[in-house]
Amino acid sequence: MNRAAWQEHARQRQTTEPQGPTPPPLDMYWGQHPGAGPGAEILGDLADRTVIDLGCGPGHHAAYLVTLGAIVTGIDIADAQIERARNRYGHLPGVTFTVADAIDFLDEVECDVCYSVFGAVGLTPPERLLPAIAAALRPGGLLAFSVPHPDRRARANWLTLPFGDRVPIQRWEPAWLELLGEAGLDLEAQHHITNPFEGPATLLVTARKRPPGVPP
Repeated sequence: MNRAAWQEHARQRQTTEPQGPTPPPLDMYWGQHPGAGPGAEILGDLADRTVIDLGCGPGHHAAYLVTLGAIVTGIDIADAQIERARNRYGHLPGVTFTVADAIDFLDEVECDVCYSVFGAVGLTPPERLLPAIAAALRPGGLLAFSVPHPDRRARANWLTLPFGDRVPIQRWEPAWLELLGEAGLDLEAQHHITNPFEGPATLLVTARKRPPGVPP
């Protein structure tokens, strides 16, 4: 269901957006609008760090992070999204875009940082995804993700496409703190990002992989 929705979203975007290499963005944002909430600084010093973008979409966040010295792999289950990302940012050194299921991909890699901006975290079964993230992170590694805020007014499980029609998606809204702890990840911070006139819209969470032998 989710793959088909994002595949169609990407297809519609491709019919209207410019084609060819694009300069990377000038910043990163975690909410629904630029300028709301923190930016890439919550990820710490990224120089020479290996970073995975879980659900990279058109790749703009990954493209920005390589300007900070990160080595980024962006993955997405929708091959049309990866096509968009490669078309725009595949020319940048330090970034790779791959069609992959998040859980399967994480089984094969190690990294310093995982992040998801309304991506795989929240759109993949968390009881499977969070342990996979914890296993892939090196000790002390960071997970950062943004999801719809639990106090938002509308809890619609659908995606509005660029042409205005809507398609259903499957979203998980679990007790994140409990599941993070069970997966071996310790909460670092929570940020509640608001939109004008809408109240809380985005929950941004950062967590660290627990060192071996340290109890919850």
